[in-house]
Amino acid sequence: MVTPYDLSHEGGVGRHAQSLATALRGLGHQARVLGPASGAVPEGCDGIPGVVPIRANGSVARIGLFTAGHAVRAHLERGRYDLVHVHEPLVPGPSRLALRLSHVPVVATFHANAEAEPAAGRLLRRAVSLGLSRLAAGIAVSLEAKRFARAIYRGPVAVIPNGVDLSRFGPAARVERRADAAGALRVLFVGRFGEPRKGFEVLAEAAERLAAAGRPVEVTVVGAGPRERWQGRAALRFAGRLDDAGLAAAYAAADVFCAPSLGGESFGMVLVEAMASGCPVVASAIPGYAEAARGAARLIRPGDAAALAEALWSAGREGAERERLTRLGLARAPALDWAHLARRVERIYLKALRRRGAVGAPVEARP
Repeated sequence: MVTPYDLSHEGGVGRHAQSLATALRGLGHQARVLGPASGAVPEGCDGIPGVVPIRANGSVARIGLFTAGHAVRAHLERGRYDLVHVHEPLVPGPSRLALRLSHVPVVATFHANAEAEPAAGRLLRRAVSLGLSRLAAGIAVSLEAKRFARAIYRGPVAVIPNGVDLSRFGPAARVERRADAAGALRVLFVGRFGEPRKGFEVLAEAAERLAAAGRPVEVTVVGAGPRERWQGRAALRFAGRLDDAGLAAAYAAADVFCAPSLGGESFGMVLVEAMASGCPVVASAIPGYAEAARGAARLIRPGDAAALAEALWSAGREGAERERLTRLGLARAPALDWAHLARRVERIYLKALRRRGAVGAPVEARP
């Protein structure tokens, strides 16, 4: 697995690659994740230097812009891999280098979408897409991501979404509380709250509206960002970054999960984790979130703080709505279990290997 994003910082693409690698190991394969790193990397990953922060898509992407080609080549040669799976092959850095330098079949996953992409971005995307003809197969995490990929890659593209590890995120640990019980409504937000496109400002305003209406609320914020900007804002509690166990506990303790992004999300892994944990979900009505939820979340217009406030209260406090969203979320989650999705990815790998005549030949160290 090769990702262009800093493995030392939390991010959706890195989390996807690491989760998929873990699931593939569970199927008996050997899998490593390679990417740029500014510090320590998670278990099962290998980091190489060259990280540079770049503003893109309303966010700051920490990519391996200065990653050296010889470092990627050396890793590929040492690993003696049967197949390389690159994520975001259009992003400069290790993924593009691995695509160019690999002598084995290469599969790519497209995570981004073309939502509100400027004309200059489209031209640049076409310019850097020339090497995609080397791909044996493509994967997109959503229909939006597939539409993005289709503009510049004509090979086969399967839609295989982000997944959830049901062994880590599940309803067993939920802290139940009657909908009419006293106490603040417990809202959970997970993400880089300092980035405008994540919509955290809208959630903060919705919380203030609830408090002003005599509806007590407490927003737990998981993730990295500039806390000082929010000093003095009522009802906000910053938990910082959490590992999977801490995040699972946060989902379990929340009355409602909120994903108020304004756009630019191709799927929505955190929605799936919340649903799998039995936590009702309220999210923005953007294509990626709608595809992730498939009717199992309450969707509201992006940027509408008043509508968000009402939806949060309804999902977290009104018994029938809370029960409905919980039931639908739990029913949706099994289809997105990584153990299931990894087998779909495995089938794509096998097809790619057969096309290159790589299946059936003895390979040293193959499990």
